[in-house]
Amino acid sequence: MPQRNTRREVLRATGAAAGVGALAGCSSLFSGDSEGSVTVGSKNFTEQKILGYIAYHALSENTDLSIEDQVNLGGTNTNFEALRNGDTDLYWEYTGTAWQTLPPQHDSVITDEEEIYDEVKAEFEDEHDITLLERGPFDNTYVLLTNENWHEETGVETLSDLADYVKDGNTDVTVVMNAEFQERSDGWPGLIEAYDFESEAEELTVDNVDSGLTYQVVGEDEADVGMGFNTDPNILEFDLVVLEDDEEFFPVYNPVPLVRMDALEENDSIESGLEGIAETLSNDTILELNRKVSIDEENAEDVARKHLQDNDLI
Repeated sequence: MPQRNTRREVLRATGAAAGVGALAGCSSLFSGDSEGSVTVGSKNFTEQKILGYIAYHALSENTDLSIEDQVNLGGTNTNFEALRNGDTDLYWEYTGTAWQTLPPQHDSVITDEEEIYDEVKAEFEDEHDITLLERGPFDNTYVLLTNENWHEETGVETLSDLADYVKDGNTDVTVVMNAEFQERSDGWPGLIEAYDFESEAEELTVDNVDSGLTYQVVGEDEADVGMGFNTDPNILEFDLVVLEDDEEFFPVYNPVPLVRMDALEENDSIESGLEGIAETLSNDTILELNRKVSIDEENAEDVARKHLQDNDLI
């Protein structure tokens, strides 16, 4: 990746070349009012705080904008309403959430990354005057997980393997999930229908467990299979195996900055200030960043800033 110059480096280079007198004539470079003010929000969980601070520090150092911090603002609806009302200008959302949860909401599931991005972008620009910038490749979708012992004992690697295993009469399987996943059409009911083992699934032991505990329960061999989220660091913490969704049942949830179109028109450096960030956000990368904060208890803002530095983005 080519080296990018931060605003601070540009100012330092300008000072070296032109001297103090010349800088006095360019005092607007030091003013937060030269281009305007942009407020960055985020949801109130680990991954979102990291993404929020990544945007905050990238814009702070790569633009001449004055950046306001509303990271950890609240849930999905709180952030979306703040964006629509102009209380914030930008926050990271997930394409699947935007498609299925935010107005006008859709019941259909789109598993193609480009298709769902294009659909949401066109719809949000038309209905909300909100656009989408570059999306990241990681996918924070539902997953089914197992532990190494059960994985090695059964040879199950994919959801099709799981369906075949159960249909072969192996119904002495304990599955843990939260109550919402057990009811959602893009959760357990839809999954067993899509993978064609609805009748056999009735013989399985299905227990409700808080979503934050499913990883530990499966990791400690208290259950065979459990639901989880693809970018949760507890997958690494408990050495869990993600079963491949080989029929692409689950929706795709790529991260993408949502930006008010008015803000982007007034401050066109927003897009260039965030350039190159999304492509650095692979599944492995976000898992490690999440782990540093939620498992190792590092500061989310520090982790976000170091990620930018390590990738020559500030």
